[in-house]
Amino acid sequence: MDLKKIKKTLNENAELIFEKLGMECESHNGNIYSPCPVHEGSDNPTAFSFSIEKGIWKCWTRDCQCECGNDIFGLITGALSAQEGRRMEFKDALKWACEALNIDRSKYKGSNNKTVETPEDDFCELVKTLQKKSKLPEEKYVTEVFKSECPSNYFYGRGFNKKTLKYFQIGDCGEKCHMKGRAVIPIHNDNGKHVVGMIGRSVKEYITPKFIFYPQGFNKRQYFYNYHRAVKTASETNCLYILEGQGDVWRMYEAGVKNAVGMLGRTITEQQQIKLKRMPVTHLIIITDNDQAGREARIQIQRQLGRMFKLTFPNLKDKDIGDMTVANIKKDILFNMKGTY
Repeated sequence: MDLKKIKKTLNENAELIFEKLGMECESHNGNIYSPCPVHEGSDNPTAFSFSIEKGIWKCWTRDCQCECGNDIFGLITGALSAQEGRRMEFKDALKWACEALNIDRSKYKGSNNKTVETPEDDFCELVKTLQKKSKLPEEKYVTEVFKSECPSNYFYGRGFNKKTLKYFQIGDCGEKCHMKGRAVIPIHNDNGKHVVGMIGRSVKEYITPKFIFYPQGFNKRQYFYNYHRAVKTASETNCLYILEGQGDVWRMYEAGVKNAVGMLGRTITEQQQIKLKRMPVTHLIIITDNDQAGREARIQIQRQLGRMFKLTFPNLKDKDIGDMTVANIKKDILFNMKGTY
């Protein structure tokens, strides 16, 4: 039996596994709840939740899944570590799981799909081989520098503060290059040390298309706009604002919200969902455009993340956040959001 089959079997027998870990559980609406078995003296009888459909868990009190991993192997590793009083490893969790499921560890499937005998002493080597994860695509950084005049006169004319545009490094490009005649918006990687992509917004209506991404083939599904700036405040407040466009992020920043990111699209992608589940946040405030596409996006996000996070969907009176004044944002959206930013 390979790792995928073991994990699948563990998820299918989750309640039995939790019982063997000494957890007192109750099920409700497709989720299993319990005191968290990872941190000692859990102060919440439903701090731990496990999604039966997704096979992932979350500790709502101390975010133990961020340290252990949010799949069932991470839970077993964390729970065993708490029981033993020392840091347990993946191989320990796998051994425990095999014993719990009565899996014969002396046999495994080889590369030719034939059953191979392996001594118990070699089991750790087998675990190391199975444990190796495929490498994520190598992150590519933008090496071409476009000369741009910062702050952007185009976006200043759209009503954004010059200090805001300087803070987000937004400038107009006039040189002969890919971004000529466009306002340039840099997109950084998660730690903010490198620019991984750029958005060019045409400053004249006759310049088409209105928006372009650089470099060609940039994988916007992998990133949130402004993630590296937002993550600190998000961690402090346990809350993240998720918006559609970059201008929405700038306007919320002018209103005092520093923990806001942009989706770089209409919906939250699978890669972005994984990133959210690893963040130390429990509350997501979703603000999409006040149009049909925005309403459809809210329904989809509710289905995607409703079981794992507290979701709030403020109502917009204007078309989008970027079109609102700071005063109206504070009056219509932030007036009852104390402690979320």
